[in-house]
Amino acid sequence: MVSTDDHNSDAKELEVMLSRIQHIIVDYVQKGQEQLVPVVNYHTPEELYKLFDFTLPNKGVGLEGIFKTISSTLEYSVNSWNPRFLDKLYAGTNPIGVISELLLAVLNSNAHVFHVSPVLSLMEIEVTKAVGQLLNMGEKAGGILCPGGSASNLLAMITARNKLFPSIKTEGYFPRPFHPQSKYGKLKVFTSIHSHYSIDKAVQVLGLGLDNIVKVPVDHEGRMQVDVLEKLIELSIQKDETPFFINATAGTTVLGAFDPIKDIAMIAKKYHCWLHVDGSWGGSVAFSDKVMKTTSWLEGSEHADTFTLNPHKLLGVPLQCSMLLTPHEGHLLFAKSNSSQADYLFHGNEYDIGAGTIGCGRRPDATKMFMAWKYYGKDGLGGRIDKALSLASQFTSMVRERKGFKLVQDPSPFLQVCFWFVPPSIEKHVESLKGKEYSLCLSRITRHLHQQIQEKGEFLVDHSPLEGIPDFFRVVINAPTLSLHRDLERLLDVIEEVNASVDWSELL
Repeated sequence: MVSTDDHNSDAKELEVMLSRIQHIIVDYVQKGQEQLVPVVNYHTPEELYKLFDFTLPNKGVGLEGIFKTISSTLEYSVNSWNPRFLDKLYAGTNPIGVISELLLAVLNSNAHVFHVSPVLSLMEIEVTKAVGQLLNMGEKAGGILCPGGSASNLLAMITARNKLFPSIKTEGYFPRPFHPQSKYGKLKVFTSIHSHYSIDKAVQVLGLGLDNIVKVPVDHEGRMQVDVLEKLIELSIQKDETPFFINATAGTTVLGAFDPIKDIAMIAKKYHCWLHVDGSWGGSVAFSDKVMKTTSWLEGSEHADTFTLNPHKLLGVPLQCSMLLTPHEGHLLFAKSNSSQADYLFHGNEYDIGAGTIGCGRRPDATKMFMAWKYYGKDGLGGRIDKALSLASQFTSMVRERKGFKLVQDPSPFLQVCFWFVPPSIEKHVESLKGKEYSLCLSRITRHLHQQIQEKGEFLVDHSPLEGIPDFFRVVINAPTLSLHRDLERLLDVIEEVNASVDWSELL
């Protein structure tokens, strides 16, 4: 308990807690990775309120009481260390990730100004510079850490607006035709129909209006159609609008498609637009020499004005860890574009990274990426990606050959393996349906099977919709402990087992 009598009490209390928590955490991780416990002990919100004590007392519960709360928290939470957690674009972290979080908790630093976080500030500068150079952004590469990919995308759009139209920062947004003498028309944002919803959120925050996002169609692989992009930009200009921001996606959320960055960069340059790449999911492939040599996924990234990359996804760095990179003066670009006259905090030190953000307090998340790189090395991080890509290819082949399963994309574009399951007992009926009836029927099958699998808790997977096709299973291949036969083949078995218990005549 907190005491003011003994100035050494914190150290002693921490020693007791750390000694006790060590066994609990190691046991939790081990049981998760060995599938000795389910991914989640599934309960509804109503059930959880009965099982877990959410009350907040006037008097503290003490050491025994808080460890009961810790144990209950672990018991009823999702165990992301379990390789069968295949639901989202992240997996469990790793030992150095846990140690990094502990280090940050002990330091309790704020990475807004250099003098209160000297080492951590320089870690951020160096790790963003190094990642930018993996993207071929050159010696002036660098960046800044944000609290998640959505925040990085938002800061990218704010920076683009302030850099291209500095008067908006001071005078406000007054476009033509509402102000005929304005130097700009309605600002337009271009992004693919498969891009992340954070682009829509950013437009709302900037006050540009959702009607001023232009959603560009994609090809059969989910990549932005560059020829259509250019036509839409030209149409916008004809309307006396001002195209200013193009968002390309490196690894879309659902399918994992990579927009052709190099071709989009040429369009951005031609029409004087800011090119942003949302590589939250796929940008980390820059660590793989094999990917960079054998694919064109990130080709042209050096031409991006800003680039979002989330190490907490593919690289196993603990949530959250998202960096916004640029070839333009590194972190100083953001300070010059976005800083305010907060002289009580920022005193002109170019190492005060927080001057470039739209907030104040900053968690030093770059430390976690710095430590991971130090521990595993670039090759170790790249090897994690290569392993996941190989496993995704093998699983795609397994799904292709399995009766009743049908791939959405063949081959799978990236690390999301997407498929439908058509119950053999009603296959003829399902395939006889057309149009909306077919889509509705297959979506119902997917959703019902998905719900049953979630409640079992042995696996966590997701289902996704895409315009024009039925809902499907989306399995994300990421965790380095994932096994093709022990885990992924077992998932297909579970889907078949759940299907065998369903009377489809009552549900369809």
